[in-house]
Amino acid sequence: MKHLRKRNEPIPLSRFAQRISGQSMFRILAMAKDLERQGKDLIHFEIGDTHLEMPPEVKKSAIAALKAGRTHYGDSSGEYALRLAIQKAVKEDFKFTPSLSQIVVTSGANPLIYYALAVLVNPGEEVILTDPAFVTYNAVLAMLKIKGVRVPVTHTNNFRFDPAEIEKRITPNTRLIVLNSPANPTGAVYAKSDIAKVYALAKDHNLFILSDEIYSRLVYEGAHFSPGVLDACAERVIVTNGFSKPFAMTGWRVGYAVGPERVIEKIILLSQTIVSCVPPFLQDACVIALERRREFSRRYLAEYKKLRDIACGELEEIKQFEFSKPAGAFYLMINVSKTGMDGDTFTEYAMEEHGVVVCPGSGFGPCGKNYVRICYANTEKNLREGCQRLRKAALCGSIV
Repeated sequence: MKHLRKRNEPIPLSRFAQRISGQSMFRILAMAKDLERQGKDLIHFEIGDTHLEMPPEVKKSAIAALKAGRTHYGDSSGEYALRLAIQKAVKEDFKFTPSLSQIVVTSGANPLIYYALAVLVNPGEEVILTDPAFVTYNAVLAMLKIKGVRVPVTHTNNFRFDPAEIEKRITPNTRLIVLNSPANPTGAVYAKSDIAKVYALAKDHNLFILSDEIYSRLVYEGAHFSPGVLDACAERVIVTNGFSKPFAMTGWRVGYAVGPERVIEKIILLSQTIVSCVPPFLQDACVIALERRREFSRRYLAEYKKLRDIACGELEEIKQFEFSKPAGAFYLMINVSKTGMDGDTFTEYAMEEHGVVVCPGSGFGPCGKNYVRICYANTEKNLREGCQRLRKAALCGSIV
């Protein structure tokens, strides 16, 4: 028998595998953990997690569901009670009532980026998104061989886009526009008028809109507006949301989407194929989180606003840093080019020489090259100490 390759050479992985890049913040975290094992004292600003604990009422509900044996397979589309709670929350918050077949519950909101793009966009087609943009968008576009068409945004305009710039980038190959407000990594909150203009463009050119609203309950200035209200998520808008950010439930990995029935049907099948279902006991507790969402989110919003103001106050006097005050989420995107370093170099320098871990902006797109992102959802003590370390890194780095 003729061998097509040498027996001792590594069996090649698929071409798909070669396009997998992952998330840059987790690579930085792994490097930081290695330094900590060597005895390095570090303060972590790189991961979008929080020092706060979930509402105790939610935890108690999960424990009760565990004791009740809610640990077996569940409905791939999501447990009936949770989908009812999502339906009710949408009705109360956005004044339209999606059908239950417009709702899917998934293992976190992050996988919905993959699910939606896989279902809606073909290889070689185009997706318009801001740059910088959340790392998973960039990673999924590369994996699925979809062309990302980027709209640059900067701190000089609070990282907000101009709808005219989106219109310029629409071609016959355009399939979908991504909106993420409040935005990760920038904390930008988009104006209702701008979102409405993007919806009008999508309608004129028969495009989908993927609206990532995971931070929608964390808005400090202005108000959150969802394009889902413009078509009741029945025609072209798919809204994704979840429990990680507004309720400090990052480790739970429960998310959901509301969209056109024919889209949600395929997302359910894709989620079913990959993860089967979300654990029912987690979903039972998420019902409590949604039912008391306003009460719970107010608790966290007040704390994050205080921390935002501390971070901005600590860093705004550093002449080597340029940033805009975020209107939502819990991130600061800082231009560090005046230190003489790009974001990748500054990240390594700050971690190794000054003991503070940030996330390089390059993972969020080409326009993030000279930025770093910090997550300020930390204890006040750690936040102040970490900002002082960043100050030293900026001052010393500009001299080196």
